[in-house]
Amino acid sequence: MLKPAEIPEFGQKHVEAYLTSTGYHCTTHRGHHGIDIEARGEEENLFVHVITTRASHEPPELSASDSARVLVKAMNLGYDAWLATVRIDGDGELACEIEWKPLNQ
Repeated sequence: MLKPAEIPEFGQKHVEAYLTSTGYHCTTHRGHHGIDIEARGEEENLFVHVITTRASHEPPELSASDSARVLVKAMNLGYDAWLATVRIDGDGELACEIEWKPLNQ
């Protein structure tokens, strides 16, 4: 059984694995506002905020302040801002596909 503190880490690993498999180089930032990933690619760069939840729970909405923080950080870097929502099972495996949402479009 996963401990609550482990859940965000599993989401981050799944998002990084996906991004890396599509050619991005990732740098992860963990803070009190959650997990953010800088993904640098050949054609575009992404700043991704990751929200992870157990499959049986609804993911929380991204707060207005977190959305603003992600957008400002992405703009300062010259990156596109994205939200990745990850649902995992009791073993930390993906329960469904990662949901992607652009934040600056």
